Amino acid sequence: MSSTEKRQGRTSKRDQLLDAAASIVSTQGVQHLTIEAVAAAANVTKAGLIYHFKTRDDLLSALVERLIKDFDVQANTAQRPVTQALTTKSALNKMSIETFDMPSDLRQLMANLLAAVSFHPQLMPPVQALYARNYDWLAQNSEQVDQALVIAAALDGIALLELLNLHQFTSQQRDAMRGALESAIRALP
Repeated sequence: MSSTEKRQGRTSKRDQLLDAAASIVSTQGVQHLTIEAVAAAANVTKAGLIYHFKTRDDLLSALVERLIKDFDVQANTAQRPVTQALTTKSALNKMSIETFDMPSDLRQLMANLLAAVSFHPQLMPPVQALYARNYDWLAQNSEQVDQALVIAAALDGIALLELLNLHQFTSQQRDAMRGALESAIRALP
């Protein structure tokens, strides 16, 4: 079930608006995110959009918050059955998959949102809080804290290098890094 679907299979209007905003940011960049563009993309009136999001900044903040929920280790723990408790290995495996198998549309959306942070500093605190929660969780729940933190930092570093277009690794380099990191994850207790 996607993040926009409710329990009964219906999509909320708010989530439809965020989907439209995500599509615009992903394909055109944050500079094209306007109340009018999102209303048109979601096939709602401008008033209908403003009912949920008073300003463009409110819309942008809600989009960032929704992405944060998807990447939050602790939030995802609450959604697991008790028999599938989150472990350090499963959290790091999830991070590896998110780093190396991120769909191109999500990668573009995140890259454009990261670029927007320099113009919208109010977006930084929720992202910083996400990293703090995830690294604190690893520190509190790992038998080998040093190894878990190094692996997580390496995965985040790879993702950020590519998202910010600072460096694009070749497929051979990505395969080698993935193999080494996943081997290190398997070696954890």
